[in-house]
Amino acid sequence: MKVRLLTVMLIALVWAGQNGWSQSLTVTDTIFNRYEHEDFAFGADVSFVPQMESWGTKWLDKDGKQKDILQILKEQGINNIRLRVWTVKSGASSKQEVVNMCKRAKAKGMGVMIDFHYSDTWADPGSQAIPSAWTDHSVEALAQKLYDHTYDVLSDIKAAGVVPKWVQVGNETKRGMLYPVGQTNKGGSVAFAKFVLSGYNAVKAVDSTMQVIVHLPDGHDNSLYRSIFDGLKKNGAKWDIIGLSAYPRWSHLDGPTMITKVMANINDLKKRYGKPCMIVETGHYPREAVVGNQYLVGVMDKMINNGDLGCFYWEPESMGGYDMGAWDEATRKPTVMMDAFLGIKHTAVSWIMKAQMTVPTQEQTIELGDLELQARVQHQRKGRMQSVEFHFDKKTAGRVTDGFPARVTTATIPFTVSDTPIGVHSAWAKVTDTSKNTQTTDTVTFFVGRSALYDGGIVENGDQKGGTVCWNFTTEETGMFRLAFKYSTPTLRGTEIRLDGDSIGRSYFLKNTEAYQTVDLEITDSGLHELRLTATSTTGLPDISALRIFPLDGQAVPLPADQTGIIGCQGAGDGEIVDVYSLSGVFIRSFPQSQLRFSLGEQSSAVIVLPNSLGGTPYIVRKHRLK
Repeated sequence: MKVRLLTVMLIALVWAGQNGWSQSLTVTDTIFNRYEHEDFAFGADVSFVPQMESWGTKWLDKDGKQKDILQILKEQGINNIRLRVWTVKSGASSKQEVVNMCKRAKAKGMGVMIDFHYSDTWADPGSQAIPSAWTDHSVEALAQKLYDHTYDVLSDIKAAGVVPKWVQVGNETKRGMLYPVGQTNKGGSVAFAKFVLSGYNAVKAVDSTMQVIVHLPDGHDNSLYRSIFDGLKKNGAKWDIIGLSAYPRWSHLDGPTMITKVMANINDLKKRYGKPCMIVETGHYPREAVVGNQYLVGVMDKMINNGDLGCFYWEPESMGGYDMGAWDEATRKPTVMMDAFLGIKHTAVSWIMKAQMTVPTQEQTIELGDLELQARVQHQRKGRMQSVEFHFDKKTAGRVTDGFPARVTTATIPFTVSDTPIGVHSAWAKVTDTSKNTQTTDTVTFFVGRSALYDGGIVENGDQKGGTVCWNFTTEETGMFRLAFKYSTPTLRGTEIRLDGDSIGRSYFLKNTEAYQTVDLEITDSGLHELRLTATSTTGLPDISALRIFPLDGQAVPLPADQTGIIGCQGAGDGEIVDVYSLSGVFIRSFPQSQLRFSLGEQSSAVIVLPNSLGGTPYIVRKHRLK
């Protein structure tokens, strides 16, 4: 008998680095081109910046580089900043601090909005306290104090080389300002209108190009805006722009509902008063950054298309004490909320793409010839598939880059591999979309050409050095055959390969969860053959679950030879008759105990006998007690 070992190769069934379909992912879409809308105010109130800088706060851009916060904001699409002014002489939100910030903004090419609070501290719906230095509480005296303060601050800003685009006369004046004198729900509507007019006149006296804003909270509440602005109009106030606060959190609305209500209010206000509108304050939770991004990009897209003036995020750079900034405190980088100012929308999805190999299927047998691979791809978005890269036997077979349907989300992509050889093969595909997201399929193992399948074989002492696994088969014709062992092993394991007792070489099974190892050999004699693998490593045999034999020269497929075994016996005397069955449970014949050429001892036992019990010398490969 002449046996020749030709090749040994490994084909893995499981590819490393595949993406799971259930992973939480984010899809990005460009909703509007930010740089086609420079006239729109993409704004941020950054009044906290000087104080945060005094604490040593450092901000990083999205790439992790430390920069001036105004520079980072500019890179994120912000073109205007908003600064609050209190009536204090020094410190936070004082005139000098605001002047310095205005100069920094101008150096960055940013416009400025000034927000007068007309108080020593915060002015909002809950607090509009008269400044401690404005002791005369008559309407006329307070109106003059307000005029003088407004004129003084704006004059110094202008003297520093900056002319603000917008000036808020009051902050969130839901019930007026300078309580209780100008408190509208306590009889102060006329006084409130007088204060607004005084501020308006002061602004125009410094520079008539500056636009005056009257600002209210609760941008979804049309009845509130009608009530306040009807009162201002009736009592002779003037303003150029209506400013709104629009916080889903404080309005207890979800983002889409908030957008609908705010836009309806804006459209009513524009029609009713003939004045443009802008959102001068908004914000969202950074812990819900994707949801916040969707709200922001949604409201800005609506406002741009509606011809409105702008949208300002209130203190996006804030970290720590304020829980609605747009920065990630852990990374010190902007969250995806800030991408809204670039027109980018983020959507969290459980999957972006799903891809699977549909042809061939796992362990399918394919006829010889050209092989067609097919990948089925699903995508969250229509027309987003860019390429499908097919991999065949660990190599890139080619890419499909055109012919993708533009109006559906599911497509089957074919690819042909020419002249596929006989044996075990593997294929998988990687899909890339227009946003550079990728998805890989599972790896499919399949067979080309006719073959015979044998189960794992008979194993003796497989976990020890010298342990064996054995198969019997019959060949009608000689020639070249390809053997493919399906195995798994936690470590490298070596084996010696024997055919009919003759060593034909060694093979090394690499560490794999599930893989195929192939061996080509030539068989020069027809008939019954025994194939045996013997462990040469101290860790024993790999776990071989199947053997598949492919004829390479057009021969008939080898047939399994019947392996037989004693599956039961009674007693141990030499005169006992032992029934012999095939391993599949078919009765072969009865043997006298003495013909087995070994003793079962005094206990009942089971013995496997090879090559078979119909001829040749019995060979014990396993012995164990019967229960």
